Amino acid sequence: MTTTQRRDEVTETATANLGPIDHALVSFVESSSGAARGAGSAAQRAARYHLESGGKRARAELALQAGSALGIPDADNLALAATVELLHNSSLVFDDLQDRDTERRGTPAVWVRFGADVALCTGALLLSAAYGALSTLADQARVGPLVAHTHRRTALLIHGQTADLAVANHTSTTLREYEQVAAEKSGVLFALPIELALLYAGWDTAVEQARRAAHALAVGYQIADDLEDLESDLAAAGGKGRLNYVSLANERSGSGGIDLARERALELLHESIALAKDLPLGAGVPLQDLAKRFAARL
Repeated sequence: MTTTQRRDEVTETATANLGPIDHALVSFVESSSGAARGAGSAAQRAARYHLESGGKRARAELALQAGSALGIPDADNLALAATVELLHNSSLVFDDLQDRDTERRGTPAVWVRFGADVALCTGALLLSAAYGALSTLADQARVGPLVAHTHRRTALLIHGQTADLAVANHTSTTLREYEQVAAEKSGVLFALPIELALLYAGWDTAVEQARRAAHALAVGYQIADDLEDLESDLAAAGGKGRLNYVSLANERSGSGGIDLARERALELLHESIALAKDLPLGAGVPLQDLAKRFAARL
């Protein structure tokens, strides 16, 4: 990432024993025909290397909590959680390659360890495996709509990444543009765990509210993170600086960027809490918990 690169700190909220998730992720990746050749392809080995490098599976935890609240059977709940985690990890492999970040979770990034060409194949394999996970759902009548929705949200995530690259030179970026990029880059994968659970449980009419809650959460978190990273962001890129909400607010207002950023972050996080509270059967509780955690940092 460039504008909205986030630290793994967000995964602190994942507290359940997610061992089954890790097993499911690897199983979906290795379910392709290449696995029959023993060690599998270089992309399969790289995908397993990446998945085993760590991560608390926070997005899987969002899906599991929402699905449990909505009464989704365990096996299907696990498949939905795996879908989102595979998409997330696909995006990380691609991000590291684009940004030339050399480490991920304290180990060499996939492109460093296996080469750029294998990293491209690995990101694609993880993305494909996410749709493979959806295909295992017991209610096959729901698979088509979930695949279509996942595609739309993945397309939005990709749009956010390209927009992020476009605003890397932040001289003309507006605060509104910044928030839009943050919503697309980070908000999609906060929203999708809840959205898929709602769609699978038949609560289609609540999906838009879940999206709004998750996007508000993501932008509020991004701004809160920028407040903490202000000094390092200003010193980045050889003193040229990295895009930061506080810096943009200072440029647009002349002063008081820190106060403006804090107020905006709190406004968005409180908006997220209010929207998530009204989701059916407590499906929004995990989003509420995240937003409360982030707000406490401010």
